[in-house]
Amino acid sequence: MDKTRWYKLEDVERLSAEEKIRLTQEYVNCGMVKLFGLLGLDKIWASSAEGMYITLSDGRRILDMSGGNGVLGLGHNHPRILKARIKIAQEKRLEFCKAFISPYVAALAANLASLLPGDLEYSFFCNSGAEAVEGALKLAEKHHGLSRSGLVYTDQSFHGKSHAAMSVSSLDDSRKNFKLLERCYQVPYGDAGALEQLFIQHCKKGNDKPDLCAFIVEAIHGTRIIFPPAGYLRKVRELCTRYDVLLIMDEIYTGFGHTGYWFAFQAEEIIPDIVCYSKTFGGGKASIAGYTARAPVFLKAYGNTGEALMHSSTFSGMSEECATAIEALNIFKDEHLIDRAHDSGEYLKQQLRNLQKKYPERINDVRGRGLLWGVELKPPMEQVEQLVAQILPDKSPILSTLAGAIVLAELFHTHNVLAYLGFTRRNLIVFSPALIVDKKELDRAVGALDATLSLGWLSLGRSFIARKVLK
Repeated sequence: MDKTRWYKLEDVERLSAEEKIRLTQEYVNCGMVKLFGLLGLDKIWASSAEGMYITLSDGRRILDMSGGNGVLGLGHNHPRILKARIKIAQEKRLEFCKAFISPYVAALAANLASLLPGDLEYSFFCNSGAEAVEGALKLAEKHHGLSRSGLVYTDQSFHGKSHAAMSVSSLDDSRKNFKLLERCYQVPYGDAGALEQLFIQHCKKGNDKPDLCAFIVEAIHGTRIIFPPAGYLRKVRELCTRYDVLLIMDEIYTGFGHTGYWFAFQAEEIIPDIVCYSKTFGGGKASIAGYTARAPVFLKAYGNTGEALMHSSTFSGMSEECATAIEALNIFKDEHLIDRAHDSGEYLKQQLRNLQKKYPERINDVRGRGLLWGVELKPPMEQVEQLVAQILPDKSPILSTLAGAIVLAELFHTHNVLAYLGFTRRNLIVFSPALIVDKKELDRAVGALDATLSLGWLSLGRSFIARKVLK
């Protein structure tokens, strides 16, 4: 490692491909470089991005159907978002100070109260979805007190990689490497009866309230695109009310239009006690997240002067981040993007289900809502495994996990379409485009998937290997 080199901003644009890779390997994450290499993305460089497209250094334009894994609900570099951020900078607005009340925080919180149903009124803003979950869990524990600090989560859940969030994330494989929070209890996703039984088990003799403070759940398990049975959330809401357990809805992945609703829980017309959100909230530019709580819940926990600042964050409420989120919400409203997401989603659903009928031997399932859709593959791996065993025998054992990667690589390298793989389910191809996507772009993406699947696994496997993706 050469630690004598010091980089200025203007040096970054002049870095060679070899130097970019070397610096990432030596100072960021060598495993990440290998992972990118698996998809043939370790020597691909993006030069700019706008709307639905990423322009590469070689001039190729990539249709981005990944939506930044939920971050780019407004696409890349929306002009109104850029203008809002430039205005804050040019006018030299006070960005960071803890000595004054921020009008940007106040207005953003008021907009969310207007947007959310019922008495969901008090908001706290932070930097990431995991931090929002941490804050929500703390709020629930403070509300009920240490005697009722138990947490309930489901067996289909991912809420973040910070310590408390990971403790209630059943699908985070890294959980086994850390000591998790105590008194976290898992129930099956979609099984309200199991939730009630757990509540009953935790009611001490002579007390009808369990020693639990909160149940955290996703309206749709976004990383695998798994839906609970109809009516599940309504039953959960009724149970949490009856047993006085706070209901925390994690909308980090699904919030702000991705499912054709402002928030996915609204499909069942419930009002949770706390809602967590992030990703699209920042308009694709701001690192901002937050939670909003019902007024009585928040005020009981932090409503008096002595406890008002009990939960805080260094960069909470920075002016440019909050101004960006304010503008993002206004773009959603002005451009009717929630309605567009619903209508576009219905079209995309039909196109993808037509593909499923066309390739029943290659597509196991198509599921989603709004503009969040997954195509679950069922590859006949025997042919491809034989091919890999002949050419790269040491790689064949891992091939069963690479079905999605093979399709993803073909979409990108041959058709200039970027999708992504479902978290922990590597045979799930996910299309989650920005809500500004148009019909022609949806047709192009589905057409690319059609052309890819038409090749068959043997041909796709050969192409995958020919690109020297498996090294």
